[in-house]
Amino acid sequence: MRGLHRLPEPQILIDKKENWKNNFLASGNKRPDSSKYAHKSVIAQLNSTSYYKCFYCETKLKGSPKEVDHQIEVSVDKTLSFKWNNLYLSCDNCNNKVPHSTIPIQEALDPCHHTDSEIKEHLTFDDEIILPRNNSELGLKTIQKYRLDTELLDNRRLKQIKIFLKALIEIKNNQQAENRSTLNQNELSTIHSFKRKDNSFSRMFEVILDKYGL
Repeated sequence: MRGLHRLPEPQILIDKKENWKNNFLASGNKRPDSSKYAHKSVIAQLNSTSYYKCFYCETKLKGSPKEVDHQIEVSVDKTLSFKWNNLYLSCDNCNNKVPHSTIPIQEALDPCHHTDSEIKEHLTFDDEIILPRNNSELGLKTIQKYRLDTELLDNRRLKQIKIFLKALIEIKNNQQAENRSTLNQNELSTIHSFKRKDNSFSRMFEVILDKYGL
């Protein structure tokens, strides 16, 4: 999870959210029309906000299953069904989050309300395994709320670590071939690219690179 700056509300919501909300409330339906709250312009703005990643776990969503998630579930408050600040982009894993009645959102970190620094205080990694930092209760509840410790996400993170290690091996081979022990600028850029906010699981790679002084 990384702190995110939510981009401005899409025009489609500005123009139609009140009408959509009123029609939904009057309909008696349990769920709103996903073609409205997940309109293509809404998804586009959420993609741009999150660098095309899941708001919660940082899975890259280009070409992958994605959902527009109601941070406060429709079952809790139907009036928020089309509210821009309540729409988050999630992967197939995190969209199946623990309900508000079990862990309220106030008891977990929120990528749109907490900064990178605040998130770092509560979440860390041991290789691909996500952990609450210093036994943080807020970190633990966040992991539980968004199911950040599933085997599915462990495998996704491990896959990216393998790509990272392959890049390191190539760099090491180049160093040996050129009889040098230092990293050149291109090699440093390659290593540090893994922790850029637009890359998958960038927070995990921040922890890994810090651990090894890279």
